Amino acid sequence: MSLLVKKDSLTVTGPTKRFTRIADSGNENTGVFCPDRGVRIYQIPKYIQDVLVLKPGTLDDTSWLRPGYFVWMKSAQGWVPLPGGVKALEGQT
Repeated sequence: MSLLVKKDSLTVTGPTKRFTRIADSGNENTGVFCPDRGVRIYQIPKYIQDVLVLKPGTLDDTSWLRPGYFVWMKSAQGWVPLPGGVKALEGQT
């Protein structure tokens, strides 16, 4: 799950590490991780200014989260349930 947030709205406490890779789209993408557990906290997409892609599962309260769409469904396992009314995309647009 990913959630777009304004860069200045996110505060992370504690140490982090970064890893930059080139996405399938050719865009540079930097992941920010917990150095102890290796959990990705957010990504810094180079193609969008002042926006971060937060991994909302790292939030303290996730009860309000509702997916807007599912991506990469062409490789999803058959047993993955899709909630009604949520758009499913074969790949990343």
